[in-house]
Amino acid sequence: MDGPAAAGKTTTCRALAKSFDLRYLESGRTYRIIAFEALRREIPVGNAHEITELCDELIVESRSAELLTSERYAADRLRETPVNVAVSAVARIADVRRRVTSLIRLWAESQTRCVIEGRDIGTTIFPSAPLKFFLTATPEVRALRRVRQEHADSYENVLKEVVRRDEADMSRAASPLVAADDAIRIDTSELTLDQVVGQMSAACRKQGLETSR
Repeated sequence: MDGPAAAGKTTTCRALAKSFDLRYLESGRTYRIIAFEALRREIPVGNAHEITELCDELIVESRSAELLTSERYAADRLRETPVNVAVSAVARIADVRRRVTSLIRLWAESQTRCVIEGRDIGTTIFPSAPLKFFLTATPEVRALRRVRQEHADSYENVLKEVVRRDEADMSRAASPLVAADDAIRIDTSELTLDQVVGQMSAACRKQGLETSR
């Protein structure tokens, strides 16, 4: 599942994971961990060489793929404003993306069935995935959702950050944010969570997945 920030990916992925007994992975968490550690260690996020070395160090420390699911970092710390700003720069680094892509593929190989969310899952990491979704919503709706979820900043500032992140994700040279040609696109702007999950669940059942009991 791909899509821009606050389009509803995490909530819907968790709902699908629960309904269909799937393992769930938020790929973007890894980039946030790297950005968080870079800020903590005062490493410039624009220095591709140093950030790549940091990525390698974290992978070794976490014993490879476990970096993806590390519980050392609280979710609220990884979504603080400085990390929100820094993660775009980290995610633009091609060598870092290649390493994270390898980790995601390694993790997925060990799963029977899974759902993974991100920005380039259906286009770069798993272009042959049997089922792809691309969730989106207007920047205004997504900003309002983020304000309600995180209570961290004003609507105006959050909207600016959403637009900035969209531009950064869509314009980067390495694996830009774009919907896969065969992805099921869902605009969640005016849909309830149940309506979105309903559409996605129907597509899953069409692929032969059965709900868990």
